[in-house]
Amino acid sequence: MTRARALRVLLRLYPRAFRERFGAAIEQAYRDRPSAAALVDVALNAVLVRFSREGGDSMHWSSVAVDVRFAARTFARNPVFTALAVAALTLGIGANTAIFTIVNAVLIRPLPYGDPAGLVMVWSSNGLEHRDRDAVAPLDFLDYRKATAFADVQAAYGFLAGVPLTSASGTDQMLVTAVTPGMFALLGRSPILGRTFAAAEPQTSIVVSHGFWQRRLGGDPAVVGRVLTLQNQPYTILGVMPADFVFPYKTMLGPSGMARSYDVDGWLALTFVTAESRATGLATLTRGAHFLSIVGRLRPGATVAEADGQVRGIAAQLAAAYPASNRGVGATVVPLHEQAVGAMRPALALLLGGVGFVLLMACVNLANLLLARTSTRQREMAIRTALGASRARLVRQTLVEAMLLSLAGGLLALAAVRWSIGGLVALAPGDMPRLGDIHADATVLAFTFGLSVLTGLAIGLVPALAGTRPHVQANLKDGGRGLTAGRGQRRLRALLVGGEVALALVLTLGAGLLLRSFLAVLAVDPGFRPDHLLTLQIAIPAAYRTPEQQRTLYADLFTRLEALPGVVSVGGTTRLPLGSTNVSTKVDVEGRARPPGEWPEVEFRRAMRGYFAAMEIPLLRGRSFTDADGPSSPRVAIVNERMARRLFPGEDPIGRRIRFGSASAPWVTIVGVAGDVRHSGLEEEPAPELYIWYLQTPPVNPFLVLRASGDAAALSAAVRSTVQAVDRNIAVYDIRTMAQVRADSMAERRFVLLLVGAFGVLALTMAAVGVYGVMALAVSERTAEIGLRLALGATPATVLGSVLREGLALSGAGIAAGFVIAVLVAHAMASQLYGIGPSDGVTLAAVPALLLAIALVACLVPAWRAMRLNPVDALRE
Repeated sequence: MTRARALRVLLRLYPRAFRERFGAAIEQAYRDRPSAAALVDVALNAVLVRFSREGGDSMHWSSVAVDVRFAARTFARNPVFTALAVAALTLGIGANTAIFTIVNAVLIRPLPYGDPAGLVMVWSSNGLEHRDRDAVAPLDFLDYRKATAFADVQAAYGFLAGVPLTSASGTDQMLVTAVTPGMFALLGRSPILGRTFAAAEPQTSIVVSHGFWQRRLGGDPAVVGRVLTLQNQPYTILGVMPADFVFPYKTMLGPSGMARSYDVDGWLALTFVTAESRATGLATLTRGAHFLSIVGRLRPGATVAEADGQVRGIAAQLAAAYPASNRGVGATVVPLHEQAVGAMRPALALLLGGVGFVLLMACVNLANLLLARTSTRQREMAIRTALGASRARLVRQTLVEAMLLSLAGGLLALAAVRWSIGGLVALAPGDMPRLGDIHADATVLAFTFGLSVLTGLAIGLVPALAGTRPHVQANLKDGGRGLTAGRGQRRLRALLVGGEVALALVLTLGAGLLLRSFLAVLAVDPGFRPDHLLTLQIAIPAAYRTPEQQRTLYADLFTRLEALPGVVSVGGTTRLPLGSTNVSTKVDVEGRARPPGEWPEVEFRRAMRGYFAAMEIPLLRGRSFTDADGPSSPRVAIVNERMARRLFPGEDPIGRRIRFGSASAPWVTIVGVAGDVRHSGLEEEPAPELYIWYLQTPPVNPFLVLRASGDAAALSAAVRSTVQAVDRNIAVYDIRTMAQVRADSMAERRFVLLLVGAFGVLALTMAAVGVYGVMALAVSERTAEIGLRLALGATPATVLGSVLREGLALSGAGIAAGFVIAVLVAHAMASQLYGIGPSDGVTLAAVPALLLAIALVACLVPAWRAMRLNPVDALRE
């Protein structure tokens, strides 16, 4: 479009009468000074004229520029007010921008896959155990692929496995998962180097992540074809994925996904075999074992509901055809985006709401300040009105001032977002999905600009309308000599502060409920003693192939660790409480004729050496494992109390026999009952658990636990060197104290509490400042009245009481109004609470009392000044 045509289009934006009167002049002015800036000027003027009540002949962009310059001079004459106002807006807008940046990255921005809207996940559901998102069995996966609503379906191994990576510098862990060869094509992503898997890719190939390529391979552009040694086996690098490619996210793994870190280093090719799984990347074709995560792409035009219906139908057919393995097993389809980030939505919505309250309070505070300023500018407004300025012109001037403050706050907020985002990411739970995607983009910039404009309107509208009434003379009369507010403005200021107190109560009460919930979680007994415990994970080399070799290795390892100074006891397990996920198995009880499809499901793990002693898990009945329970001895197991009650209600489980996995598995005798342990989280009820003994089935990738007599963390270096002294090829990783493991398990709750708590403290401060400001202004405006009362015999104590009553009445009204809203908000955040209800009496009583006490303190200073007024001086003023 040419500039001349653009000018004609822009002229159509003006009102017809205006265009007929001034159109030719505007065109001539443009021909005299043709430029893009002149076109922008024409467009801005059109907007102003269109929305101006003054008809346009006096409305011009240049007049707005005059308002801007006037506002700038006004602010320059009041630097303290300007600095405080901009700082408050920077804080409010900046906090909202920071939280929105997280929300944008986690919830709004599309997943880093091609056409992500068409991607879904398929889950099994277990009607017998009341679980709706279980992993899928391999043979069920092959059947679900037949649903016509899918264009493609692929599978990823349900575990992120840490495998030993051997290099010249030693042995380290590499976190890998296995995917069917078509997964990368289904996700619509290509490597930046090399290629991904072919249809029949050999098991000795690997695709590495961008992070691993940079961190461990030095970003070598010729890395394709290099060989990595994993588990003493050579794997050839096929390609390198882009930096923004993440798969899978933790939340795509379901309850069986393991590992503290979810930054996958590499992908292996997943194929299926008909024998037992031998190594990572191989999966047994079975319907009894559920361990696959399934991702599909919908056929164009198909819906999630259509795919869900078809998969449910297939699952029903399988349940009828294979009752031994599929009885009670259903299926469901979930959008991939919802699966990946849906769990974070309530917490982020809570943060966005909390920070929104903070900005709202900042707006109320500033609106109140601007309103107070307009009361001191009544004479100025009256003079401008007398000189011919319309009310719209005065309103515009006030809005321009508010908009300037808000835009300045927005600009500074953007500058502050960079470091504030870094701080938020550092505080965020490490397993939050898409944590690496958090950065400001065009959406964030647009949000900040829009929020700044809305904030400017919010803080400017009330003082603009209230301070520029048409009857200015009446206002002058109401305001005495034009230096104080009229009665109407005083009531409006009180209303604003009351609203601010109400908002503060809502936010503080929410923070109080979260704090009480956090304390309730901290008070939960996990079932073991977490202090003085050091934990680590190891992966033994593939050279230890036989169970006998593994038993010999562990005997040497435990003996050396137990000999370390400061070590009280040493043990190990395959699933660390609060620090790893679970594996479950179905259990058959001897003497109870149940088909395998009806066997109850329990969590399953191994116990090593002195595990129960090191963790201080109580043994309630029977005995613990001993070295006499060797490989040739009868199989033994220990169950937890929850499992004993569930499988043997009213009976003694000691001596009873069970078998798990399949009907052909050997019988195992229960020799003890241990206390319940909260494994999945402090907020999760203990599940039925089954322990077997490591000497009878040794693990290859266990967690070790060491109880120390002193500081457990101080043992880290000695433990690492001792393990690698046994064999330098043993990978040692994830060394943490159990206190850290416990703290990490509460990271999301702590993150939300810290932010909402900070918002609550900020809200209390703003409310105190607001109450103080209004009362100080009221005392200032009533100086003559107070002086007169003192002269007529009123005592200072009477004056003090009068001011305090007025301030407390104002705050009390705000607290009463906020209490009703707060109760409604508390019920809305019930899903974020633990151990208390939304009507928690302690919080509902303590927060209003705290707010009232703060309001009392805020009133004391102006009240003290009022009682110390000299009547003579006050009357002279």
